[in-house]
Amino acid sequence: MPQTALSARLHAIDEHLARLRAEKSRLLARASQMQRKREIRRKIVIGGAILSALGETGVPPFATTDELRRWLDARLTRPSDRAVFELPVQEPVATETLTAPRRSSRSARVAVGDGGSDLI
Repeated sequence: MPQTALSARLHAIDEHLARLRAEKSRLLARASQMQRKREIRRKIVIGGAILSALGETGVPPFATTDELRRWLDARLTRPSDRAVFELPVQEPVATETLTAPRRSSRSARVAVGDGGSDLI
């Protein structure tokens, strides 16, 4: 291979290496930014849970982060809040409807269409 071809190849490899280093730098910066956002979100959720508990039952003393996680596990209900602490998503609690059973539209038509003498 002639000297100029080797020089051109080395130059191309250097440029490629520079692009890869720049991309690595961008990815590391993005990861750092995402980590900071996650930490801020964790602090906001903990603060909100503590403020809520102060108005209700109070906040127990925590000796370890595991104790805090267990306390948060019992209090946090929103999936996005639970995800910040990598807690499992809670199954939604089924609520019974407090309204009377609905009549079908056919029975409603019969009741209305009979002249109103036997309204229910």
